[in-house]
Amino acid sequence: MFGLGVLMLVLATVHCIPNFTFDSDATAGNLELDFTYDENAIDDYYPLDGFLSFDRANEWLTILINKYPSNITTKPLDRSHEGRSIRAVYINRQQEKKIIVVANLHAREWAATSSAIYIIHELIYHANKYPEASQFQWIVVPIANPDGYEYTTTTDRLWRKNRNSPLGIDLNRNFGYKWEVEVNPDDKNPEGDTYRGPSAFSEQESKAIGNLLKEHAQTTILYVDLHTFGETILYPWSFTDEAAPNAAWSRSVAEEGARGILLRSGKTYQVGTPAERSFKESGSSIDYCFSLNIKACIAVELTAGSYELQNNTIPLAGQEALAAVLTMAVYANAGNSPL
Repeated sequence: MFGLGVLMLVLATVHCIPNFTFDSDATAGNLELDFTYDENAIDDYYPLDGFLSFDRANEWLTILINKYPSNITTKPLDRSHEGRSIRAVYINRQQEKKIIVVANLHAREWAATSSAIYIIHELIYHANKYPEASQFQWIVVPIANPDGYEYTTTTDRLWRKNRNSPLGIDLNRNFGYKWEVEVNPDDKNPEGDTYRGPSAFSEQESKAIGNLLKEHAQTTILYVDLHTFGETILYPWSFTDEAAPNAAWSRSVAEEGARGILLRSGKTYQVGTPAERSFKESGSSIDYCFSLNIKACIAVELTAGSYELQNNTIPLAGQEALAAVLTMAVYANAGNSPL
């Protein structure tokens, strides 16, 4: 489905960008800041030639939605602590079965956001390449932590948390399932990188994603939480070494995602629970998702070795994300979840 020939075709494509100026230096972590949009040329603009700032990403989405209102719509889920919109994008809204993709719960993971943007771009401009995608409604939240994301572009590139207070809160420790389980001393320490907050769903950002999952729990066949880095696909539980109910089925979904990536890019992603592949974490989004009986709840750790990417490799992470998500969705939809 995602052959190497398609990969070479994508890599060979030249993206013309009339009426835009940007820093084309292909250094790691380059952020596209110096350009202006021409609405008439939006179809020729490729948003994966560099990392977009929060404002530029939203400007691009707004123009895209205004131009293709029958294909793509948007809805603000809530506002962040500093008042930025947490925005969900809807594609194929006429379909009942849903795929929910969330990126950037951790601020510094720019390639998660760019990969969500890649998914949106492909499903609007190249939908014919992914015929299986048309049977699903896609709900994509490309920047779930807008304050933290903005902070990484202006102040601290490696900031992880949101910006509620100077110390912030780890949004992927703030979801309302097993939030109270103590697995790491830093989870209780406001100065710790994984501080979970004063209570479950204390943060507007995690609450917005939690409400989105709860609203669509009955019709969602796959939830994917995009992160970087590690080239790993994870399934519940996060908070314990013990196996979740029907863990074998969840693992089979994750293995399908790894198979999709292997076919797409030739890379081998490892599969397991967070406890198996990295470390235990309480209050995670995939555990909360699983508690809602959503059919498949998966986290994907894209890229290897660093939060930084060369600009010319940004689309490759997106390609792997889309390959994994779509392969898992088709598999989950075809299979009979025992939940």
